[in-house]
Amino acid sequence: MLRYDSIAATPAADYPFRNLIGADIMPPELEGDIARDFPQIDKTGFMRPEDFPMGPSFKALLEEVRGEGFARAIGDKLGVNLVGKPTWVTVRKWSALKDGRPHTDGADKLASALIYLNPEGSSGGNLRFLEGPDQGGPGTKEVNPGYGHFIAFPRLDNSWHGHTPFEGERRVVQIAWLVSEDAVARKAKRHGITEFLKKLFSKTKQDEMM
Repeated sequence: MLRYDSIAATPAADYPFRNLIGADIMPPELEGDIARDFPQIDKTGFMRPEDFPMGPSFKALLEEVRGEGFARAIGDKLGVNLVGKPTWVTVRKWSALKDGRPHTDGADKLASALIYLNPEGSSGGNLRFLEGPDQGGPGTKEVNPGYGHFIAFPRLDNSWHGHTPFEGERRVVQIAWLVSEDAVARKAKRHGITEFLKKLFSKTKQDEMM
């Protein structure tokens, strides 16, 4: 499903740190199928896709991004051995204004890749790689979030990235390669706690309005 020739043809850059910004990682003829089968997420933030209904083409995409071929293709470009490393895959459908603040990711990550799945021409909340925590400071140009565009980068102490506040639909798959299975367990535990707090906060707001 993924176009490995597009990954191979995309040159890696070293400013402001090692990164990959490319396009055409997804076959154009699958855009309609992927849009139809995208997980039916009704909340903001990155979610585990398996927690929501989805169709067969998206399930196939998830299986491939977790595979050895994708890990090798991205790892070769970044200079990081990702083959055999455990993955943590999440999906965003909706972005909130609080999302996207510049950050460097936690030490449990080795590298990350994002695959964008929005209609061509989508804008707002576009990611940049940055020299520091200032979203408006020096860094790369904004990444086009249209269908098939992708980025990848290693987790480093200076791997700052983020986007300006945006509220609305923003479809993206995030693949993280982690240092160990223990790191996966920690991610799952934190994710479960976060989801519990979101549900509790939502219920509290509803109770206050009654």
